[in-house]
Amino acid sequence: MAKNGYRSFTIISLSMVFILMSSCGQSHRKEENDSTNKTPRDVLGFYTEQEGVLPGSQPTVDSHSNSLSSIAPFWYKLDDKQPGNLIDSVTADHKKIVIKSAHEKHLKVYMVVHNLFYETVEKGKQVASNVLINDSNRNVFIQNLRNEMNQFEYDGINIDMENLNLSDRDSFSLMIKELSDALHRDGKVVTVSVPANTGDSRANPWSPWFDYEKLGQYSDRLMLMTYDEHNPRTKPGSTASVDWTEATIQYALKQGVPPSKILLGIAGYGWDWDTTTGKAVYSSYAQVMDQKKKYNAKVVWDSRSQTPHFSYVDKDQHSHQVWFENSHSLGFKLNLVEKYNLRGIGIWRLGLEDPLYWTTISEKIKVKK
Repeated sequence: MAKNGYRSFTIISLSMVFILMSSCGQSHRKEENDSTNKTPRDVLGFYTEQEGVLPGSQPTVDSHSNSLSSIAPFWYKLDDKQPGNLIDSVTADHKKIVIKSAHEKHLKVYMVVHNLFYETVEKGKQVASNVLINDSNRNVFIQNLRNEMNQFEYDGINIDMENLNLSDRDSFSLMIKELSDALHRDGKVVTVSVPANTGDSRANPWSPWFDYEKLGQYSDRLMLMTYDEHNPRTKPGSTASVDWTEATIQYALKQGVPPSKILLGIAGYGWDWDTTTGKAVYSSYAQVMDQKKKYNAKVVWDSRSQTPHFSYVDKDQHSHQVWFENSHSLGFKLNLVEKYNLRGIGIWRLGLEDPLYWTTISEKIKVKK
């Protein structure tokens, strides 16, 4: 009796093991299928040269090209003396090397053109206005872009004109329409970076300058700059809280921008506020971690914004608050990309981010190649 009972128990146990193994196998296959069935997402990385102590982007491109779809080198600004012309910050040979290297890694390359870094912010407004409101200057600008893009074999462009005159709102939309019409004939992609707009008091003060509806209609991608919710002009706080980020997405969708055109802006950096002096320093993840270690600070997770922060007192007895993004906070943003079925993300900028970003990206989304 005992022998038969033991045999019955053994058969039942073996059956249970087989069922469990089958279940695990099915579960594993389901996870694999879930991964393969995900919609591929664009991962665009903004690319810069070294900025003072901040590293350049090339090492990140070399290390993580499998987790990127495209790069957007930040090399051109509007010429403040000859409307419609460009000022570039690197040599032709350097452009060729970076673009060729990216193409060999099967990455698209988008030329970035901006109206930033003049003597004053007002000058940046005027330089953009000189191009936007004049038909002849707009035509010169578009032709110069076409020439540059074809010469260096760019795959597309990112227009990053910020802090425009409100009176130039419609002229900017018209320029994007004309640019798209011209560049589409060359087989190029047109992307436009726009400040975050929530449609309420939390909107970026530069937001009304941009007609989301028309820009979403005319461009191929709209890059929502969902970062700097808190910045040197505000009190300390999250670079991009999850609810503010989601409100920006919802506003764009309400304006008729298709989710398939939306790139969600992702910050790779943080701000270190000296609350004694009221000044804030733009800081890479590595710099933030250095300060944390130097002053033995404890990182606190803010569940409202779903971002990390810490405080410390420096050697001059100044109080500091540091808010930044890390791989954990990134996960909440990538959840929104999946929730709203967005085109993908745009990271500002490669080389500043938490190295674990790339692990989170590979876990959360399928990268489009």
